[in-house]
Amino acid sequence: MNKRTGAALAALAMFGAGAAHAQTACASMKNLDFPNVHVQASTSVSEPVPHCKVTGVMGKETNFAVWLPEKWNGKFVMGGQGGFAGSVESQAIGMMDALSKGYATAGTDTGHAGSVADGSWALGEMERIVNYAHASIHSVSELGKATVKARYGRPAERSYFAGCSNGGRQALMAAQRYPDDFDGIIAGAPVVDFVGVAAADVLVTAKMYPDPANLSAPALNKADREALGKAVLAQCDNLDGLKDGILTDPRACRFEARTMACKGANKDGCLSPGELAAVEAIVVGPREGDTIYHPPFPWGGEAFDAGWGRWMAGSKDGVAPGVPSLFYGFGVGFMRYFVLQDAQWDYRKLDLPSLAKVSGFIQKTLSPNNPDLAAFRSSGGKLLIYHGWSDSALTPLMSTAYVDRVYGLDPTSQNDVRLFMLPGVQHCGGGPGPFRTDYLDALDRWVSSKAAPDELEVGFQDGNGARKVCAYPKLPAYNGSGDGRSPAHFTCK
Repeated sequence: MNKRTGAALAALAMFGAGAAHAQTACASMKNLDFPNVHVQASTSVSEPVPHCKVTGVMGKETNFAVWLPEKWNGKFVMGGQGGFAGSVESQAIGMMDALSKGYATAGTDTGHAGSVADGSWALGEMERIVNYAHASIHSVSELGKATVKARYGRPAERSYFAGCSNGGRQALMAAQRYPDDFDGIIAGAPVVDFVGVAAADVLVTAKMYPDPANLSAPALNKADREALGKAVLAQCDNLDGLKDGILTDPRACRFEARTMACKGANKDGCLSPGELAAVEAIVVGPREGDTIYHPPFPWGGEAFDAGWGRWMAGSKDGVAPGVPSLFYGFGVGFMRYFVLQDAQWDYRKLDLPSLAKVSGFIQKTLSPNNPDLAAFRSSGGKLLIYHGWSDSALTPLMSTAYVDRVYGLDPTSQNDVRLFMLPGVQHCGGGPGPFRTDYLDALDRWVSSKAAPDELEVGFQDGNGARKVCAYPKLPAYNGSGDGRSPAHFTCK
């Protein structure tokens, strides 16, 4: 019996579930008696595959759901939640299609109700913050495993976690804080440094909307973003040998935004001093002199409405009333409701030198930035990370920097930790690059075979072709023939 199977059985004993027969009827699942848990309903559902959905609340306010397929594959996957969470979600279903594959899965709202970009629920609520940070994922995962055992009469053979964005943060948090919870973990575009991300978001917000009383329009409009994106591609698209609108490694792009400075009056297609300051906030990032507080964004997402547009340069009420962009919602909200506990804080007052001191406790609670994964690895855990090179929500350089620290601390960690960087891909997916692949299947093969994946085949959104992506730090090198829509056109180097 491995540690994780033992943990699931121990959880079952703790919860007092007595079902020992296989495939308990769905209607009977409502009668499960778990301490500090109120099971509210167990419902038979036909889509996307026939399954039993068990819902309820744990403790005071942690809502959860467990989805139990009729044709179970013997495995369990806990799903993550995006943004500030606030509704019961399993990214393992929405992003990984886990239920249709036969996985039992679970999800939670992490202990509060709210919209994905609204952090006001955290004001004066440290218990909610801790639940959001990590505690709810651990507790609902154990509950999910116990529910699986009660339904099928045996524990899951394998237990996984899958999430992206905040779900990716939860994934790393599970590996670091609860190393025996999962056999394998998928962490997409993870928030490694919550305070650093907030600093970057607030800096960009202050340049995009220099007057907090006027959030009607950003400093950088769509025409300027599109002109900027066109100029970036003109200089850097062919650096990888293939002119296709995709930057294989945007770190190699040395484009200088100041080359687009207006020569006279401001007009669309050139950058005024205010517009240039907004661009520099993005591609230089929060820093003072030689002190870098967070990695910058590489070039690649500027022209897309789902890239710089929605995340950094949204229009009035673009996300919610009074919230023009997602950077405003997440960055300003995090500083107001988590760090400073001041709902009226003015984002122009960001003080970078003092930020680490005032946010120290919150940083330790929320940010999975520990590169020591020895405990997770010692019991066979495998960690698969992926991140889009054109992500405009969370800089991909945050993921490469974290994995560099993991590998630097222990070079043998490459056997158990793999990062795949996706050229031209936006936040968790989307964009002109390839992002369609079965990460859950790749992780399951890795855990079962112990052979770490060196490369993955990843399809384009339109279904026309695929590319090879490589385990970091290797990159896919174009071999000089073909249109870049076949894995055979690339070699990992």
